[in-house]
Amino acid sequence: MKLSCGLVLIVFLLSLKVTFGQRENNSALDKRVTIEVKNETIASVFEKISLKTQIYFSYDASLIDDAKKIDASLSDKTIKEILDLFLESKFVYRVLDDQVIIAKPEDEKIKKKEEEIFVEKPIIINFRGKIIDREEKDVLPYTSISVVGKNIGTLSNIDGEFELKIPGTMINDTIAISCLGYKQYHIPVTQVTDAAATIFLRPTSFPIKEIKVTVINPQDILGRILSKISLNYPRNPEIMTAFYREVLKQDNDYIDVAEAILEIRKSSYENTFAEDKVKYLKGRKSLNVKPFKFVDFKIQGGPYYITKLDVVKTLDSFLDPEFREFYKYSLDQIVELNNRDTYVIRFKQKEKVDYPCYQGKLYVDMSSFALVHAEFELSRSGLKFAHESLIRKKPKDFFVRPVQVNYQVSYRRVDGKWHLSNAQASINFRVKSKKDKINSIFHSTSELLITDFKADDGTHFKRNELFSSKDIFTEIITDYDETFWGDYNTIKPSEALRKALKKHYLENDSIFKPTEKGNSILIEK
Repeated sequence: MKLSCGLVLIVFLLSLKVTFGQRENNSALDKRVTIEVKNETIASVFEKISLKTQIYFSYDASLIDDAKKIDASLSDKTIKEILDLFLESKFVYRVLDDQVIIAKPEDEKIKKKEEEIFVEKPIIINFRGKIIDREEKDVLPYTSISVVGKNIGTLSNIDGEFELKIPGTMINDTIAISCLGYKQYHIPVTQVTDAAATIFLRPTSFPIKEIKVTVINPQDILGRILSKISLNYPRNPEIMTAFYREVLKQDNDYIDVAEAILEIRKSSYENTFAEDKVKYLKGRKSLNVKPFKFVDFKIQGGPYYITKLDVVKTLDSFLDPEFREFYKYSLDQIVELNNRDTYVIRFKQKEKVDYPCYQGKLYVDMSSFALVHAEFELSRSGLKFAHESLIRKKPKDFFVRPVQVNYQVSYRRVDGKWHLSNAQASINFRVKSKKDKINSIFHSTSELLITDFKADDGTHFKRNELFSSKDIFTEIITDYDETFWGDYNTIKPSEALRKALKKHYLENDSIFKPTEKGNSILIEK
């Protein structure tokens, strides 16, 4: 059967796709045929073989002189032997189901290369480096690195280091590097190399008087944030891929380090009653960091609670109109964030307010009035209330109190909507016991980074897969693997954290001893 050049190519590519992952079957070439021809064309011979064997032939008619006439008397020969004889062994053959593709050797090499590309994992472009203040030469932690207009991104660590894994399909896109108070930096993906990049960001801020405004009332800005939530944030649920890390230190020693890839079903911002659901996909922890001195310190509900830092969704007290009278608001400055002018509103608890309030800053996009970043902490009076709400269990004769409770949350703009980008919770506790001669600061840090998201496709989260407020994250994760994450985006561990992850605990170290039964502190975070 003779096919035109274009049709042969189409059949070949479609067959590659259909038979992807299947082992090639060469039995067609091994079929034996007895055939007698006299002064017949090659095309006619192919047709006779097809009638006898139900094997068909595809080829480029411009490559084969199938009108050439031949004489042959062949007995019990394989199809491959017949083809080699008639075509003078100038071609290679590929079998796809009941079809033999005849091609030039160089064409076959190209096709095989195409197939290799087709079956290989997608190409990943690895962009890594360090972010530095151009003037002061200081490293810039928690800088956002993302692909413009796309859903993927990461953050720099405490050392200013970052690593972003970009799908090869985004080769023609642009990377944006954004940090509060700095000019946004752009680099085309095509300029990314294997070498680590050093990115210098230029500080940029300006006093309020340089902005022509009539009246800037912080209360009015807060009102606009709330009235425009349905315009600025997703109205439909999303499925988010996230990286989560939980680190616990006792004084200067790393005690527990655990990390995981999570899947989050982010509920609509219009439905304030629907909770976000968090599912564990894969994780690791270090088993070789130092144990606690005398007391076991546990964090309960980390992955469950950190999604509550989406203050636009939860409307924390400093945004909720019901509690507006508890706070004093002021316009602090105007900065540039993501190449956009941004209000910075400072807030703090009013005097003589008997309620656990916060103090901090809200960053509000001047154009859309979207809240794009928030930094807040419990006020001094709020810390007194936090003692009861955060500490679920402690040993007898132990004094435990929070001394610092800090939170951050950021949003990233994609397709005109602001999506949750990252969140961090940092809590310090003072732990004392005269009986056991303990006086330590326990520092717990939880970090959430949204690395990708898509519209909710109806994915069902089973109840037994979900994190709850009672789960202890570090007890769910059981092992450590340095190459665990593959192509997932994460927050690159700092140098100190990398050392902690690899550090081996010496059993004979006399400074440490196992915790006594009952000496356990349980914190809800």
